[in-house]
Amino acid sequence: MTVNLDSVLDPRSILVVGVSESRTNAAGHIVGNLVSFGYKGVVHALGTKPGTVCGHPIRTSIDDVPDGIDLAVVMTPARTVPGLLDACGRKGIRHAIVQSGGFGELGEEGAAVQQAALDAARRHGIRFVGPNCLGALAPAAGVCTFFVPFEDFFDRGRVSLGAQSGGVGATYLYQIASEGIGLRRFVSMGNKLDVDEADLVTGFAADEGCDVVALYIEDVKRGRAFFDAIKGCAKPVLIQRAGRTAAGQKAAFSHTAALAADDAVLSAAIRQAGGLRVRSAEEMMCRIKAFLMPPMRGRRLAVISRSGGHAVIGADCATDEGFDLPPFPQDFLSSLGHGWADSVIRRGNPLDLGDIFDFAAYARILDAVLSMPEFDGAVFVHEYFAKLEGETARRLVPAAEEAVRRHGKPVALVLFTDEEEVAHLKRHSSFPFYTSVECAVGALSASWKHERRKARKASNGGTAPGGVAEAAARVRELAGMGRTSLLCEGLDVLGAAGVRVPWWGLVRSAEDAPDRLGHPVAVKAVSARAVHKTEAGGVVLDVRDPAHLRRVIEEMSARFGPFGEGEGVLVQRMCAPATEVIVGG
Repeated sequence: MTVNLDSVLDPRSILVVGVSESRTNAAGHIVGNLVSFGYKGVVHALGTKPGTVCGHPIRTSIDDVPDGIDLAVVMTPARTVPGLLDACGRKGIRHAIVQSGGFGELGEEGAAVQQAALDAARRHGIRFVGPNCLGALAPAAGVCTFFVPFEDFFDRGRVSLGAQSGGVGATYLYQIASEGIGLRRFVSMGNKLDVDEADLVTGFAADEGCDVVALYIEDVKRGRAFFDAIKGCAKPVLIQRAGRTAAGQKAAFSHTAALAADDAVLSAAIRQAGGLRVRSAEEMMCRIKAFLMPPMRGRRLAVISRSGGHAVIGADCATDEGFDLPPFPQDFLSSLGHGWADSVIRRGNPLDLGDIFDFAAYARILDAVLSMPEFDGAVFVHEYFAKLEGETARRLVPAAEEAVRRHGKPVALVLFTDEEEVAHLKRHSSFPFYTSVECAVGALSASWKHERRKARKASNGGTAPGGVAEAAARVRELAGMGRTSLLCEGLDVLGAAGVRVPWWGLVRSAEDAPDRLGHPVAVKAVSARAVHKTEAGGVVLDVRDPAHLRRVIEEMSARFGPFGEGEGVLVQRMCAPATEVIVGG
């Protein structure tokens, strides 16, 4: 059963289970957060004693709760959760958030309760988030199910976040708010007993209000489903994965019952699926900002700076990220008149503006550069002294935002000034900016890589390149039939994927011996009788003439024949001596 994230993040009605009148009651905080966030749906409270919480009556029996509830939020001792999920199922509730702890993260006893909870949910077709999680947050819908009091300090936006750890998720939320990045939705996954990262990517991908997907994970529960979810998501998927080391994996298990996964394999899978991996929350924020602007559709970058040193750093970073730095058109350089053109220290790319203090000129230059077909985007490094230039220098931020809107190209605006000024701009500006050249260029590189991935996918019709999809489907079909020609079909797949494969042919008799391969060749039996080919005499190397080849084929046909369908003798051109690498799968 597919999880409906709207039932979790935009429900029409919510049942909060575990509520009491105590001021420290965790479930009571959930009701309080729904009230303070302005949730417009209907809230029902369920506890063991009657009373009221935030103006809502506390019912003591689920039978007294009306039918048609979209979401149950459970905050009760772990041992009670299986029975409560059973009761919710009988009531017709099909989505839940189990925020209680005390499950698989505590060992065998907790794991048994965890399995009982999962069994209860499956009996009734319930999809649930958790257990051992912080909850869910959707400010635009007025939804906040956190079990601690929380403030709505978020700009409404188009970034959706999933986090395995509630603590790390909360840190991300604070950073998103402090950076002025608008939040769409947030889900804390906890132990991921049911809903996991693959479900979130699929759900966020289907949400028209979401443009960027961000994830913090410690393990991957369903690798193939996760891979397919990323591959099927047209939106950028940014992933931070912790637990890369043995010590990190041990710590991860202790708080979310995460299982270890090979980090190199996971990185390769994420890259192949089209996701983007980040190493820190700071890098995540930088990448998100790039995806809040129009995409970087090519590798041609303009670097502009008030400081010569920062211009050099920008050029180095751009080169490291694979960007081209085309020269500025001569007519543009000639147009830098009005008395300040001679102050441009370097008229190449990067463009060093030297000792120019005309901030209106910066806006004109940036607008002109973005209008040029020679460039796909720009980095503008703007260093200023806030107490002396702040009021005037700030005008570049809305000017950059307007230029981006007008020309549909990104500008990574880097601001170097004092901390108080940076904080002021973050509070009062909706346009993303950076405080590091390296971070800014890296963010545009992430945007460009995502666009390349989308272009490749479109050119291949959404399938694997060339004939890979068809060849791989044929291999799966043959594998199901137990056919031994998997070897030859595998060679077809490799060739279709662009891997160089020595010429080969499959023959059933000496009369079919190929003469177009040249010599020397290797000869191998392809037969169910030759599982371990070398030991069975099914491999002969360095066959150097046609007569020798025919004799070898005759001997193998006699030893391993008669050949079934797809069987025979594989003749393949010998490779030059090289380092041998064996890949098993």
